[in-house]
Amino acid sequence: MPQITIRKIRYKNWNAIAVSNLEIKILVVPAIGRVLHYGFLAGENVFYENKELEGVQFKEGVYFQKDNSTQAPNIGGNRVLPCSEEYFDRITGSRHLPDPFINASAYSYSLLENGIVLESPISKLLGIQIQRIFTISETGTAVNIQQTLIKKTAAKNINLEEIPLTIWSLSKIKTPNFSYIPINPESVFENGFLISVWPDAENNAFKNVSVNNAILEIKSSKDLPQKVGSDSKNWIAGLIKKTLFVEKYTFTTDQKDQYPDGGTSCTIFGNNLFSELECLSPEKTLKIGETIQYDLQWSLQTVDKKSALRSVLQNL
Repeated sequence: MPQITIRKIRYKNWNAIAVSNLEIKILVVPAIGRVLHYGFLAGENVFYENKELEGVQFKEGVYFQKDNSTQAPNIGGNRVLPCSEEYFDRITGSRHLPDPFINASAYSYSLLENGIVLESPISKLLGIQIQRIFTISETGTAVNIQQTLIKKTAAKNINLEEIPLTIWSLSKIKTPNFSYIPINPESVFENGFLISVWPDAENNAFKNVSVNNAILEIKSSKDLPQKVGSDSKNWIAGLIKKTLFVEKYTFTTDQKDQYPDGGTSCTIFGNNLFSELECLSPEKTLKIGETIQYDLQWSLQTVDKKSALRSVLQNL
């Protein structure tokens, strides 16, 4: 009897691909270019899902409209973006709007024996395409994610060619939660982390952050938004009830590699609806044919007690 099953299903009024073994399942929705569900086979989804946008069909490269304004749709799940927020206004005219060809557009897909390949449209703004390969094993909770950003064509204008690109993976998890980052002992940031100063809002993170045994903990926000970044080397995690969601990545020690936002390899952003665990590759400007490769691995663990949680985090 096969341990890995791959099925086409209807999910929240979208066509979806369910990839599962005897322990976990992921649900991939190509129409919105993301994974919308990840959890134990008989358990809850760790990802946040916005019920207001269930089944909405977004148009490739078209900005989402709500309440007579242009917005980035808050769908939920896990997605990717091709550059840091610092450059959004140069690409789309707003620091709140990412590239609409990559964010919430329909992705093409192909099936594997143990997973699925997603490919974004080619951005007519940046001239790039992102490929993501999601695979699982017959046992265990791990999801392996191979990610490639490819420079396919020239950008819309010469100024956009100057923008450094990154593979920025964003996982929205449910609230309430606690999220964790290991402190880099050689951090470029004071105290090992950065609480951003925003030009148009208050960052509430300072109220909810603490550091114990070289691990940063931040409680999800009940009201004001919050964001904390770090140059951590290995992982980022979130605890939802008794389920610990872990994202692992490889931190480069090559001094030529520059991470976004002053050296940030991972970030936790949140508000009253969700917390977003974010992993970023080093930035590069690319010529046609060049690529960025940045792989991740997800896993789940059940943690019954706070004392056990500390031990698990220390051993990641």
